[in-house]
Amino acid sequence: MTLPLRLGIIGGGVMGDVLVRSVTETSLFSPAEVCVLDHNPGKLARLAADTGVRTTADPADLSQAQILLLAVKPDNVADILKRLNQFSLHSDVVLISIVAGVTLERLASFMPDTAAVIRVMTNTPCLVRSGMSVLAPNEKVSEEQLQQSRAIFEAVGETLILPEKYLDAVTGLSGSGPGFFFLIVDAMIEAGVLQGLPRATARQLVLQTLSGSARLMQETNGHPAQLRDMVTSPGGTTIAGIQVMEEYKIRATLLKTVETATRRSRELGQKSEKQA
Repeated sequence: MTLPLRLGIIGGGVMGDVLVRSVTETSLFSPAEVCVLDHNPGKLARLAADTGVRTTADPADLSQAQILLLAVKPDNVADILKRLNQFSLHSDVVLISIVAGVTLERLASFMPDTAAVIRVMTNTPCLVRSGMSVLAPNEKVSEEQLQQSRAIFEAVGETLILPEKYLDAVTGLSGSGPGFFFLIVDAMIEAGVLQGLPRATARQLVLQTLSGSARLMQETNGHPAQLRDMVTSPGGTTIAGIQVMEEYKIRATLLKTVETATRRSRELGQKSEKQA
């Protein structure tokens, strides 16, 4: 007997792939309850072989999914949702979108009037189940639907639930944040090499220093300024380095970086709204 389709994932790319593997490996869904839609037969064959989930290239096969998870490029959203809406969708369907810039209102415009819709901004550390995902539901989402949807992203990291008005700032801070972090890490490793350290040693020192510092901040719940004071001795090496960081306006640069990424998220959303 075929089990009911509980989760339909539209898009088998990087994020779709990791979500499929995470929800099945954690037994949140059985493989038989999941179906992945993609146009790439090789990708579908690999997912089916690795995870045992159902796969398809036909949107009709997802029409009765209780949860539809949209993981495609923004330009493909209108086409795929219009095709899906041609079929009789599940009466309590929940549409979850991890597509950047596409608003709840626009997503809902392609769905039945009763459809619950949730926007999610997540980030690439989901690949190692250490992601940060923020869910923004519309008014049609029940508490049960919200918690079911939240569980999908708790399988790949931590979650928050916020109103949609915060998602551009979330995108600028945590969505884009890994890219900023990797740039800083790269610069610190290069600095160690410049001072004569072997590259592998510099990499190990930087990664452990940063991950350890983050853990210290999480476990003590200390303010960053307070924790900074713990390592900043009068006339010592840390204060000498901080003086240079202030001179080169590192703080102001990071503030402007997140502000610019947030503004770009808004621009992309406005562009999406103007598309037919």
